[in-house]
Amino acid sequence: MADKHALVLNNFIAYRMANFAKMVSDSCAHIYEDEFGLTIPEWRILARLAENERMNAKDIGEITFMDKSKVSRAVKQMDDKGLLQKEKDPNDNRAYYLSLSEQGQNLYHQIVPKAREWEDSLINTLTAAEYRDFVNVVEKLEKRLEVMEKEGC
Repeated sequence: MADKHALVLNNFIAYRMANFAKMVSDSCAHIYEDEFGLTIPEWRILARLAENERMNAKDIGEITFMDKSKVSRAVKQMDDKGLLQKEKDPNDNRAYYLSLSEQGQNLYHQIVPKAREWEDSLINTLTAAEYRDFVNVVEKLEKRLEVMEKEGC
């Protein structure tokens, strides 16, 4: 007899979303890992710096949901590859502002068309209305999570 209070893991949204996110990330990762030699954290930092131009590691970690050590390791690897420019923060001698070097910008522009092509291949299974609904649902759930976090849930 089934326990009426049991949790069916495949119906639990946190489980489904985490698995879906991992599947999406792993599938897309082959582009920048296999073809360009970047790790997932390096790609996230590259993409963020392409969007924001100049950021410190702490802010990158917060925006990308990566812990400090993962960001630090990826920044070191990217710096070793010549993908970054570092500028000391005048208010904090321990911190640096990061931006993409010319090589980093060029790499980003090589990856983007392939990443968009991959995304189009995934998204093409949805109708325009389904895609719009999907984006709206994700945004609605993100806003609810923000409220729940403030409420301490």
